[in-house]
Amino acid sequence: MRPYVVIVNNGSGCVFQPVDITVSYILTAKHNLTNAGNTLNSLIRFELDGGIWSAVNVPFAAIIAGENFFPHPELDIAIITVPRIEVLAPIYRTDDLNEQQNAGYFLMGYPQGRREANPNNNSAWFRADPILQIFGINNQAREFVLPGNANQQEVTGQSGGPVLVAKGDKVMLAGIETNMARANNENMGRAEFFPLKAFDKIIALYPEQLSSLLPAHLSCFSFLLDQAFELDAGFSQDNIEGIKSFLLFKAKEVTQSGTTPNFIKEQFSKRLLIAEQQEEILQTKEIWKIWLEFLTIIQILKDKTISAGDLDDLFNSVRLLHSDSDKDWSGEIRNIIYSDYKGLADKGVVVISMRKPPANNEYFIDGNIPQIATAKKNRERDKLLINQGMIFPFDHFKFVHMDFFKGKSIIEKHLDYSTLEDDQQYLDKLKQEYGTIFQA
Repeated sequence: MRPYVVIVNNGSGCVFQPVDITVSYILTAKHNLTNAGNTLNSLIRFELDGGIWSAVNVPFAAIIAGENFFPHPELDIAIITVPRIEVLAPIYRTDDLNEQQNAGYFLMGYPQGRREANPNNNSAWFRADPILQIFGINNQAREFVLPGNANQQEVTGQSGGPVLVAKGDKVMLAGIETNMARANNENMGRAEFFPLKAFDKIIALYPEQLSSLLPAHLSCFSFLLDQAFELDAGFSQDNIEGIKSFLLFKAKEVTQSGTTPNFIKEQFSKRLLIAEQQEEILQTKEIWKIWLEFLTIIQILKDKTISAGDLDDLFNSVRLLHSDSDKDWSGEIRNIIYSDYKGLADKGVVVISMRKPPANNEYFIDGNIPQIATAKKNRERDKLLINQGMIFPFDHFKFVHMDFFKGKSIIEKHLDYSTLEDDQQYLDKLKQEYGTIFQA
């Protein structure tokens, strides 16, 4: 997390990579600049080099409000724009801040006490403080508890520092700290941070200058093209090079259709996920790489470009549900059962996307297998999200693993593709393979 935490004058801040790929944002407390006469004198981040944290000056121009400095008109937060810091991958936002939360969140920054104690060693200025508890909204800010009943003196210099949490292999930004909690004669280690929704309001005030606090790959499928259809047939790879090239050609058509990951995300939200998956997954590259492949497959079957206007009808006949779990899909059966199938027609197809291919090449879920039959008997009827009149998802829908369209249909049949030579042959073969799923 540390490479994202920056020194902003006498305070701290956080790098965020937005949709606009030409710039990086520094999210910080407004008073870090206003207390310095609306000037920016120091903007430093650190990189790990040979086991040593080395300071890197972030290039910036003189601060001009409305051009590269965007303060909130009322709240103590601001966005600074700088040239894109290419070495930093996107971190993700989290808006899922439940009351009484205390799971792995840290306040990070560069407190003044450490700066004064180490004047010649700025790499020693950094501190990460575990957050003991997060409370509800207070004047749009969230109150939280730091260990040791920290007071104002101990956190001075951390203003503008990020509240970060690691979820799996992802770094999530919850918000930016601005001050100690407002109270008289209180020493309970309570401070405040503003969630990213407060920064969204700054962006809404400057729609021409600022872009969303979302990763760039949500703005266009083209960012994911080089990761799509990563087919590995080992020693038989040459047999599938032709079909792989054809699939990427068809995937490029999807990138040019005008349909974007963010449009799909906004349209369907958590309905894109298997039950119990965190909504933050909708920001990651993995789910949208799979959606690019999925839309490519649908376009091949329908022989037409799938536009944004087609998505509602598509969603009601074919549903793609994603899980970030690294389990086999048999371990997700309960969550699959209680996923959202509202609107999906009888005999609809449900494509299940997981990180790994299915064990034992089991690409379909047979509703009659003992595990499913037992689950049906024990189903919690009030938790089922299916159309009225339906009884149990596995009675009404056909379930197929996403890897069927790659592992089963292509890699396992690599010899079939070795003799194909032109695009029409590739198209006919894929329609034959994929079409079996959508037959009644």
